[in-house]
Amino acid sequence: MFNKRNICFLLIVGMVIINPSYSQKQVNLDVDNDLYFDRDFYYSSGIFISYSSFKFIEGNSFIDNLKLGQLIYTPSSRYETDPNKYDYPYSGYLFLESTRQLKISDYSSFTIGGNIGITGDASLAKGMQNLYHDIVLNLPNLEWKSQMPQEFQINLVANYLRGFNLQDNINLTTEFYSRLGTYQLMAGLNVGLLIGELKWFSLSNNIINQSNNLSFYLGTSQEYYLHDYKLEGSLFNENAELTMLSNKYRNTIEVGLQKRFNKLQVLTTFNSMSKDTDLQRTLRHPYLKISLSYQLD
Repeated sequence: MFNKRNICFLLIVGMVIINPSYSQKQVNLDVDNDLYFDRDFYYSSGIFISYSSFKFIEGNSFIDNLKLGQLIYTPSSRYETDPNKYDYPYSGYLFLESTRQLKISDYSSFTIGGNIGITGDASLAKGMQNLYHDIVLNLPNLEWKSQMPQEFQINLVANYLRGFNLQDNINLTTEFYSRLGTYQLMAGLNVGLLIGELKWFSLSNNIINQSNNLSFYLGTSQEYYLHDYKLEGSLFNENAELTMLSNKYRNTIEVGLQKRFNKLQVLTTFNSMSKDTDLQRTLRHPYLKISLSYQLD
């Protein structure tokens, strides 16, 4: 026989099952590239494949995310054979990252997680870039001389997101984030203006929302680095053949558009980065992010 407690329990379970935000799962493909601006150097390429799922546990809402990613960095003089003339080291990073994002309120969340990865030849960066040059661009292979050495990397990641609703569909977003480990020691602050529906998850993650309206974003990231492996090499040894002084302070300007089409959501972001090292020949480096998310259920 049902009592009030049983009825309440069934209602709560029913809401969890019916509400798509608690059962939503999605896959995501992000591609960063600078070729759209007739560039192919510095932050040359980023490819990320991820799986995200909403969970509801003991009254708390979570997003669990698993990401496989690869980063590629090259000097501007890509066909130069003398590493002493490079303005950026060749470097690749292949990693697997797991994070959990906890909803604090409708406009705030906290994320914690970590990643493990590998640099050097095992990152597959040289092969991936040269394969793309062969098949798509019909360009000669790059030699990848004096690239950052092959080493295992482990890092903790954390961020706190807080949004402020200024008026209908006009919002201020703030995000504090950090990466602490062998690959990078850094902290950053992202501040932006979002015209669209504000959620407790970051626009940059391209989590599928329930709105089909177009969202627009204008923001900036301000970052401070204590250590950056791709430029400075390891904290614990001097195995790197070529290292450079890293700029401690860096910033990025971001302009983005997001639109949902049924189960597919598209995010495109223009990014303009300041110098990672003073040796770079250009004052800023642009790249375009194209992110495609598909809802599985």
